[in-house]
Amino acid sequence: MNNLLYARLAKTNLSKNRQNILPYLLSCIGTVVMFFIMDTLAQGSGFDSMIGKDTILTVMGMGTYIIGLFAVIFLIYSNSFLAKRRKKEFGLFQILGMEKKHLAKILFFESLYLWAASLGIGILLGVLLYRLLFLVLMKLTGLNGTIGFAFSAKAVGSTMLLFGLTFVINFLLSLRQIHVSQPVELLHGGAQGEREPKTKLLTAVLGFMLLGVGYYLALTCQSSMDALDKFFNAIALVMVGTYCLFSAGSIAFLKILKKNKNYYYQTRHFTSISGMLYRMKQNAVGLANICILSTGVLLVISISTCLWTGIEEVTYTRFPHQISIEANTGVSGIMKTVEPVSQKMIEEVKTGIDQHLEEKQLRKKYESDQRYYVMLADVDRNKVEKTQSDDAASSTLIKIMEESEYKQVTGEQVELEPGQALIFQEKQKNYGYDTIELGNQTYEVKKWNTDKKSYILDEKTQVYETMTVVTRNHEAKEAYAAVQGKEPEGYSWEYALDLIGDAGEQITVGDEIETILTESSFNGWVEVREKERNTVYSLYGSLLFLGVFVGALFLMGAVMIIYYKQVSEGFDDRKRFQIMQKVGMSRKEIRQTIQSQVVTVFFLPLAVAVVHTMVAFPLTRRIMAMLNFPDSNLFLAATAITIAAFAVVYLIVYVLTARAYYKIVE
Repeated sequence: MNNLLYARLAKTNLSKNRQNILPYLLSCIGTVVMFFIMDTLAQGSGFDSMIGKDTILTVMGMGTYIIGLFAVIFLIYSNSFLAKRRKKEFGLFQILGMEKKHLAKILFFESLYLWAASLGIGILLGVLLYRLLFLVLMKLTGLNGTIGFAFSAKAVGSTMLLFGLTFVINFLLSLRQIHVSQPVELLHGGAQGEREPKTKLLTAVLGFMLLGVGYYLALTCQSSMDALDKFFNAIALVMVGTYCLFSAGSIAFLKILKKNKNYYYQTRHFTSISGMLYRMKQNAVGLANICILSTGVLLVISISTCLWTGIEEVTYTRFPHQISIEANTGVSGIMKTVEPVSQKMIEEVKTGIDQHLEEKQLRKKYESDQRYYVMLADVDRNKVEKTQSDDAASSTLIKIMEESEYKQVTGEQVELEPGQALIFQEKQKNYGYDTIELGNQTYEVKKWNTDKKSYILDEKTQVYETMTVVTRNHEAKEAYAAVQGKEPEGYSWEYALDLIGDAGEQITVGDEIETILTESSFNGWVEVREKERNTVYSLYGSLLFLGVFVGALFLMGAVMIIYYKQVSEGFDDRKRFQIMQKVGMSRKEIRQTIQSQVVTVFFLPLAVAVVHTMVAFPLTRRIMAMLNFPDSNLFLAATAITIAAFAVVYLIVYVLTARAYYKIVE
């Protein structure tokens, strides 16, 4: 046989199997479109000379890797469903005399056709949709870009390479299946079910333990750094635990239902439970994948939309004042470190600022000046010791403030006795001890009620767990030295300034302050809210764009897995239900059986995904705080709305796939 015949056979096969091939082809096209557009954006097309473009390109580059990785995994997984459905077809070809090498050539042309169609249609749609999505991105980021005809040769090459490798992997996997199987096995392979699986108690227990540990990490994070440190570990544990519970726990649950004779020996339950039990090993993986993808959709969409909805609040939380100066002495490796800062240097800078404002005839609306010694330390109850760990997330940020500085910041006069101190922690963690041990020094904690706590602690966006200790003036250095083993090299300084003036004047003053710092050899850094606003919008607008993109990709993956699972189950169940009809089972009873099976299995991943999302809330809330979003109530509302909207979409998918399943079974 010549190659032209193989090519025609491949085309005929794809046409006759369009019920299975078409959804797979649409998935390929969808992933090609998303990857091509994201990679084109990452190449910087249309972003020339744009303020904030570096932030956008960084986020888009990250999105390219995420979408590329997901596309490979998802398309390989989807191909496994096709391979099972086509076992009978390939077995028949071999029985009719076709050799395995001939099947390999047919598979090659089929893969070539699908690859060419996916790339051709996908890249064409990507080019056409790029302008629209570029406009959306510019709207979200509040920036102005140049919209032109975007055709990135590098993006085309990356797309062809990625999806070429994916189709090659799928082709090789299909070849392996044909090579290791005999024709009779292939002929009956599509109808083969699983033997009734044994209850894997150890796997079920392991799943509960991993899920429990993952939940514990999510629920017990104490700070944003702690949450970031635990985030990926918690995700990994919950994912593995979910797979274990769906594969072992679901089987145990079905066997419990089977032992309940009053439930099991009902017409609609008998056939559905027995059918699911015999094929649960295959179903379990698909259900776990649906659950994990659904959780991803809920988290990604709720976080990205919430950040965008509250972007002004984010801006004012990150930059609470028009102009701010900061210098942190002595926290190397963790925070931005500068040369030692002295009182004299601070006063010189403040004098320069006052002189400039007087020259420009600008008045201050608000001014704040905080000077303290700062360090990272390990805190165990009332003991503070020098940190011995390389893990910054487990450390506490300690600010040691002099009594006179506390008065200057809050306006409150505190008369501390020798060996006394004030302790301030975040609202939900009131200090509950009468003393505090700073290294080898013990201080009595003075009881002090104040409404000026927010002056001392920035509770909205704490990255670290934070504690402020106020001591007598001459004892502050001693307290620092008692923990660190040496006196502080200099102060850390926070200065905030609000002016009576417009945005342009604020930026001008900020630039002048930078000049003053440079001339004074003062290595602090200046932030001007209006100057940084573009960066904030660029970051969070592009994060929303990426979040919607990734959420849509995860949703497409979940829908396709659901569809293939329903179609695959429909073909497996058709012969069994035909037998049931022949022995007297009515169409109404068949429909009830289908509903019992589909509803029981279909909505389990959604329920578990909602539980995962709610348990992850404390952890994601801390990470949102790191991203300068402090409003937990708005985040909770956004999560609830996302869950409700996703449940509606999930229900629509259920109605459509259940209908397809019923048509196949009938």
